[in-house]
Amino acid sequence: MIDSVSELSVLAPELWVLTMTCVILVVDLYLSESRRVISFWLTQLTLLGALVLTINIPQTLPAFAFDGAFVFDSMSMVLKASIYIIVAGVFFYSRDYLQQSGIHKGEYYVLGLFSMLGMMIMVSANHLLVLYLALELWSLSLYAMVAFNRDSPQATEAAMKYFV
Repeated sequence: MIDSVSELSVLAPELWVLTMTCVILVVDLYLSESRRVISFWLTQLTLLGALVLTINIPQTLPAFAFDGAFVFDSMSMVLKASIYIIVAGVFFYSRDYLQQSGIHKGEYYVLGLFSMLGMMIMVSANHLLVLYLALELWSLSLYAMVAFNRDSPQATEAAMKYFV
């Protein structure tokens, strides 16, 4: 259980990404195909906000939450910032491919953000159970991304092999 607000501030980047991912999922339901770029920019805003929150955590390092199961230290800060920058680049460069393939949907960004959330939690895991949960979140999101192109027989076969 979280004892204080200072422990909750350690989790601020993860909570921000989780909240914004849910917002992007709901907003994307009401967007037409021509306005799908809004999901992309909301995703980039999410990554920028997570970077700002990660850098500005006002704790003396290391900071712990959940009785030491979650740790935030200088190494996790650097790794999380690297993850944000790499994921932003991946989303930026994959947008044109998705548009050309006709599969530019907001679910791609949602799955990518959930996968990134799994990576973020994995970086800060200080307990084996937290590491396992983060690995599951990461891998299940990637499994769904493998099967994202439903019309491709190769994607369907890869998803089935990954599932088995």
